[in-house]
Amino acid sequence: MAKKKRKSAACIISGLLYLGPVSVTSNKEYLETEGITHILSIGKSPPQKFDSISYHRLGLLDDEGADIKPVIEKACEIVDDAMKRNERVLVHCSAAISRSPTVVTGYLIGRRGMMLRESLKVLVEGREVVQPNPGFLRQLAEMEREVFGEVTVKAEELEGKKLRECL
Repeated sequence: MAKKKRKSAACIISGLLYLGPVSVTSNKEYLETEGITHILSIGKSPPQKFDSISYHRLGLLDDEGADIKPVIEKACEIVDDAMKRNERVLVHCSAAISRSPTVVTGYLIGRRGMMLRESLKVLVEGREVVQPNPGFLRQLAEMEREVFGEVTVKAEELEGKKLRECL
């Protein structure tokens, strides 16, 4: 049986920030209904299909050794710029499991003042398959330490476990 492709995204910040897989980017009806004005692709960018949407791409491999900090910093600028104009942003990667959730989590920590555990809970509630790779989780924990002086989630505690079962 073929997997059904998800054609909608999880709303992370009410009416402003969405997280979803690449399949959502081709669902014009959904994008229009939600008022999505920006698509931020983490990794390979889908074709720019719709004139009414601004497309942005930030390269990041789903590799434990990849440095997420510069990607998160640039993503924060893009999201902040859109939100200042009350515009809506969809952040996606291929499956919205590791890369794009990592970037959105970084945004929530760095710009919204949310602790790592709280940020991950928000993402998992909206999209239960969220599972940043262990290297990304370690870097997010370090980001949390830099921002708040403490760590609420240790990557080692999650090794081999589903994130949704641990929060």
